[in-house]
Amino acid sequence: MPKLSIIMPLYNEAARLERCLKSVIAQQDQNFELIMVNDASTDQTPQIATRFIRHHSNMSLLTQPSNQGISAARNRGMRAAQGELITFIDGDDWLEPQYTSYFLQKFAQRPLDMVVCGYVREPQRAPALLRSKHFQGYCGREEVLRHITKNSGQVKGYTWNKVYHLALINKYHLQFESDLSLMEDQVFNVQYATHAQHFYIGTQPLYHYWQHNQSATHTYDLESAKSVGLANYRIVKTLLKSKKSQK
Repeated sequence: MPKLSIIMPLYNEAARLERCLKSVIAQQDQNFELIMVNDASTDQTPQIATRFIRHHSNMSLLTQPSNQGISAARNRGMRAAQGELITFIDGDDWLEPQYTSYFLQKFAQRPLDMVVCGYVREPQRAPALLRSKHFQGYCGREEVLRHITKNSGQVKGYTWNKVYHLALINKYHLQFESDLSLMEDQVFNVQYATHAQHFYIGTQPLYHYWQHNQSATHTYDLESAKSVGLANYRIVKTLLKSKKSQK
């Protein structure tokens, strides 16, 4: 049984998927499984994924019957995951070779519920190395929630720079909310953190985050505004509920 499950939703990622998968197979610690979830791509994405699967037994591909969005794809991957730990990466990004070993070593050193690494925003024409200037090390719930909900820093609400315990996710029936087109990852992180206790925030930049003009963070319309408002409402509701339960 693999120690770490990596869930990768895929939708029309043919242009950059090979780069991502090459970075996955180059990991120094291979104690992981990669579960790709094809969200009804219309390009060569599934063919590229299948080519890699033929040569790597720790890779698999699930197929959605129709395009259902990134949250549904992540949830499908979670249901299939066999690892003790779990993370989520995107098919147009890529990893440093130490990505899996960093997380696995941190979880082996002491009991933790979440571990965070640093990341680099791409493309290279204007790289932005994102490291926390204010905090690095072990922390509690209040500290990590502050970082998750901040609009700046190297933690934020992303899932690909964090690793979680799958048992904790399953215990509290956590999942990504499919009615959100933006900030679904931040909502998930806040919900997870309110049930967790022990965290480690690192600054080592091990994930390359590719931002292109078509990404959700570069487009904003009425539907996006609605999603942001709903996500913020759920975040505040979760935080208030957590504070109330701690009294």
